[in-house]
Amino acid sequence: MSIFSVLVLAVVQGLTEFLPVSSKTHLLFARHFLGTTERVDLFFDIMLHAGSLLAIVVYYRKAWGILLRERRKEVLLLALGSVPLVLAGLLLRRHLDPAYRNLTLASGMLLVTAAWLFVSEKLSRERHGLLEAPLWKILLVGLAQACAVLPGISRSGSTIGAGYLVGLKREESVRFSFFLGAVAILGALVFLGKEAIESQARVDLLPIGIGIAVSFGVSLAAIKVVEKLSVRGRFSWFALYCAAAGVAGLIYFGRG
Repeated sequence: MSIFSVLVLAVVQGLTEFLPVSSKTHLLFARHFLGTTERVDLFFDIMLHAGSLLAIVVYYRKAWGILLRERRKEVLLLALGSVPLVLAGLLLRRHLDPAYRNLTLASGMLLVTAAWLFVSEKLSRERHGLLEAPLWKILLVGLAQACAVLPGISRSGSTIGAGYLVGLKREESVRFSFFLGAVAILGALVFLGKEAIESQARVDLLPIGIGIAVSFGVSLAAIKVVEKLSVRGRFSWFALYCAAAGVAGLIYFGRG
């Protein structure tokens, strides 16, 4: 993979991991236009996610400290919210690879993400903080995250939108979504790292290092953007983008 391709994919990952527009779908689109679709490297994509994970840790470093000292109940909520994604990954893993290669399907599912963002923005009601929420509401947020194993469904959009709909405060919905994402990325890193070691796969450190660094920097900026737009009630902007990207993708990829 050329350095140019690495840079493009890293920027796309950094932006779309936190903007509610589906990072996996935009990585698929980017690979298509870069001409690298025949060499999709899941390990490399997960390494790009490592840059995003590092951004979550750094950006929310004070919040992580507070969580471990004063909000330990939130650790249990993160565990509960992560269970549906783990089960979905284990049950559907064999069926997801062909779905990820279907760019028409991914485009169509962006329309679902658009509808979800629009509805959750319009129907959101801030009723309570995360720690006051009933466990069934946390489980619903986790179920929304599990739906994001499908191409075209945004993980951050699903979980933030679910948080809005169950009545979480907007700021806490965003932060909880990103913390759930950190747990998911860490789990994927451990799982794929173990597979890479067992298979003795060749790892090219230069593109991985560049990709992680760029993804980290762009992710920091994207987190800030999502926080600001969430508080201002601007998620409908992302709904419009997903709708436009979905329609364009259906037209372009549907020709084949």
